[in-house]
Amino acid sequence: MIIRLACACLALIAASLCLPAQAAAASEPRVTVDLASGWRFRQADNLKGIEAPAFDDSAWAVVTLPHTWNRLGNAGTARSPQSNIAQGVGWYRLHFKAPARGGRYFLQFDGVGAVADVWLNGRYVGRHEGAFSRFRFDVTVAVHPSTDNLLVVKADNSRPRPGATTADVLPLAGDFFVYGGVYRGVSLVATDALHVDMLDFGGPGVYAHALSIDADAAMVQVVARLTNDGAPRKDIVAETAIEEADGKVVATSGMTADLSRRESTVTSNLRIARPRLWNGIADPYLYRVVFMLRTKAGAVLDRVTQPLGLRTMRFDADKGFFLNGVHVLLKGAARHQDRPVKGWAISHADQDEDFAILADMGANAVRLPHYQYDQYAYDLVDKQGFMAWTEIPLVSEASFDGRTPSAALTANARRQLTELIRQNYNHPSIALWSIANEVDLKATRHNGPSNVVGLLRDLNDLAHREDPTRPTTLADCCEQPGGRQQDGITDVTDTLGYNRYFGWYYGKPGDFGAMLDRAHAAHPGLPIAVSEYGAGAALTQHTDDPQGGPINPRGRPHPEEVQDWYHEKSWEQLRGRGYLWGVFIWNMFDFSSDQRQEGDLTDINDKGLVSYDRKTRKDAFYFYRALWSPRPTLHLVGRRYVDRPYGVIDVKAYSNAAAAHLWLNGRDAGTAPCAGGICLWPAVRLDPGTNTVIAKADIGGAVLSDTVQWNYAGTR
Repeated sequence: MIIRLACACLALIAASLCLPAQAAAASEPRVTVDLASGWRFRQADNLKGIEAPAFDDSAWAVVTLPHTWNRLGNAGTARSPQSNIAQGVGWYRLHFKAPARGGRYFLQFDGVGAVADVWLNGRYVGRHEGAFSRFRFDVTVAVHPSTDNLLVVKADNSRPRPGATTADVLPLAGDFFVYGGVYRGVSLVATDALHVDMLDFGGPGVYAHALSIDADAAMVQVVARLTNDGAPRKDIVAETAIEEADGKVVATSGMTADLSRRESTVTSNLRIARPRLWNGIADPYLYRVVFMLRTKAGAVLDRVTQPLGLRTMRFDADKGFFLNGVHVLLKGAARHQDRPVKGWAISHADQDEDFAILADMGANAVRLPHYQYDQYAYDLVDKQGFMAWTEIPLVSEASFDGRTPSAALTANARRQLTELIRQNYNHPSIALWSIANEVDLKATRHNGPSNVVGLLRDLNDLAHREDPTRPTTLADCCEQPGGRQQDGITDVTDTLGYNRYFGWYYGKPGDFGAMLDRAHAAHPGLPIAVSEYGAGAALTQHTDDPQGGPINPRGRPHPEEVQDWYHEKSWEQLRGRGYLWGVFIWNMFDFSSDQRQEGDLTDINDKGLVSYDRKTRKDAFYFYRALWSPRPTLHLVGRRYVDRPYGVIDVKAYSNAAAAHLWLNGRDAGTAPCAGGICLWPAVRLDPGTNTVIAKADIGGAVLSDTVQWNYAGTR
């Protein structure tokens, strides 16, 4: 099967950034009030009357958003007394002043874990089920303009189980912790009564795709969903403009809109001459689209501005992935959104650092696994040129008893998928919508039929209706091509990813290639990728024989050298298999999981190529940088294995040089060729005491050097 797509995508940014020239002097039609500061918080399940304005919260903690009450993940083999893994209810109260103006008022929440109930001035305004997507409430009837307002939020991250408040809210399971709290931003948005739809599943209300793209021109269709909460109007002008990055207008469209009904749609087709493509990491070029509503007299009623990326994609079952007609192997890693102490309540600077590290490794793709991410993350992915896999939190289980998912859970899955697509439809970086991860796991363990095929087919159809321009995918854990099939799970989506851990949880790395070849033969028309592979690594645990020591993949120890060996051998199996459209390492960073007691850490999955605090790039990180990045790389392996028990060792470096030279305590240890990113000096003899090891390499005329020190307490 060959999937051909041509699309123009937009990434959401603030509506006030770029104005058409004719409206530059006009006041901003939307007013946004940031509600980050001044919150009162208490974590408690059984409080009553919290929503009442007269309730006394003076003894509560004062917090600033983003905020979570949970904290987990620490060094050592015991859980830190500072940990807080309580899952239940947390209450938030905020007094704020609303701007005085006519029109409508909306509360916008960027993420609340996991179920949110909201009151404004004592009036209940709504509930949202799902920890990861943006949601809005129309609070016009409840707000007090120009005076004090009381906002109350009940955040509930109770552990899913039968009868719980989260029993029908995804995820039901997963190897990651669901943090509680208002862990992303909150704002009040005031609009005119006539505005771009604010209640379109949290989406921007303006959506675009390319009808055609070639060297001469791109035809872009922009659809705007409009809401009129005032008197009927037939004299409104809808204008759409496309700007280059420097602000030059390259295409415009205008029309008179009939807004006599409450809801309507405006469609514009615009032509961009000689388009500059969004071309991944090579050139992630973004235009801007500006949609504006105004009166014929020129008064601006609403404006939405978004960047625009033009590109084509094609997935081929035999040849892999093509971006703008050029073959590209998507190479990257998965990334969870948590940090030490902060949990999910991370900053823009934290996200900047994460994607900068991914870029430094030489990745051209990222898997954003298991749930929807912050809009700022998708904006960064657009701007840096990564191709992205993103998905909903249908992880491992779709029911507690293995039966058909409930109607309520099915509705929640459908809503979370709709929110994911509406809110992110316009991001050029997104290549696929993933509808599930490892949902065949329970069926495989119990040797029974899968209970989720019907739900998967329903979600797959929904994704195609919401966005016909992108393919669907899912991540499979357990299919055995040529043997037992899991009731057609792997035949539901347009493409497929395999999560496999040969050489870590089972088998050996050499099994990987044969398994993939069998899968390709079993599904000859299905484009396939490797969506997960990886191994744990503890920074303080080491071995001289990665294949010979006691390793517990689900516990302790996890010597760092085993991770090195695992990735070296796994990459041997993955490279050169041209039918693969992508490979995604699990994981870019260590991440929190209260199910994990492994390596030298507690409540942390240590499969990351970078430590949980982002301060240490493990040796395997440099293996991939030597393979994937054009940046000159030379890295001596085993630098944390300081105290050596043996006097004769193999010295290894990761480098993209042709060869590297080694010195030990000033003695010439010779030149080693570097093949497949690896330079090896076998049987190097250490001196008793401290040994200084220096490697140097010439890469493109630049001389790189790396130094480590190892101690040897023995004698020659």
